[in-house]
Amino acid sequence: MVGRDPTISIQRADHALLIVAHGSARYPDAASTVLAHAETIRTSGQFAAVEVGLLNGAPSVADALASLGPRPIHVVPFFMEDGYFTRVAVPKALSGADVRLYPAVGTHPGVAELVLGRVVRARCVPETLSLVLVGHGSARAPGRRMALHDHAERLRGRFAAVRVAFLEETPSVGEVLRGIAGAAAVMGIFAGEGMHVRDDLPALLAAAPAVIDLGSLGDEEGMAGLIADLVRDGESGQGARS
Repeated sequence: MVGRDPTISIQRADHALLIVAHGSARYPDAASTVLAHAETIRTSGQFAAVEVGLLNGAPSVADALASLGPRPIHVVPFFMEDGYFTRVAVPKALSGADVRLYPAVGTHPGVAELVLGRVVRARCVPETLSLVLVGHGSARAPGRRMALHDHAERLRGRFAAVRVAFLEETPSVGEVLRGIAGAAAVMGIFAGEGMHVRDDLPALLAAAPAVIDLGSLGDEEGMAGLIADLVRDGESGQGARS
């Protein structure tokens, strides 16, 4: 696992962790990855409780909060970008609860190392490979700087080239792939196992059979470590907001 160990040093043993994820009405098992990360952190024994709350599906955020009881609660959004869900949907779902809310896990700088680890395990040679990182993007607010761009910057110099592409804005996956000569690999920077991972990205890559499909970031074991890092940094006065 890349990054720090998911064991979290906190000051009081009564703290709880709530991981809020998108969920999927279409794919009830889309939250399986975040549930696995929660279990990894739960087994560290450093929190009194660890739960997952879904914006779509069960358990809901409200039910997960209720199950944690009246104790200090750290909330980490299991999303890849700081956008509508982290700024609006997650705070709304928390309904004014007295919690400590952290940035989206996908904004953590350690994402780049997780991507590199996936490439190496796929027996690819980064220096000879053009890497394409695919994000959701926004049709309503295209062109803004995203965490995806930051991760790409961190990886440049490790690959022949690193490009970004989006599902809902330009540049599209097809557009980027057409501009690459030589070996190329694509990795989706998505949190869950919903429609984008199961349907959208595979359909786009079907038109480019020579491209190496690295899957999606959400199921990387090291994501649990990044969640832990966010809480640890927040406990030291960095990155959290009430």
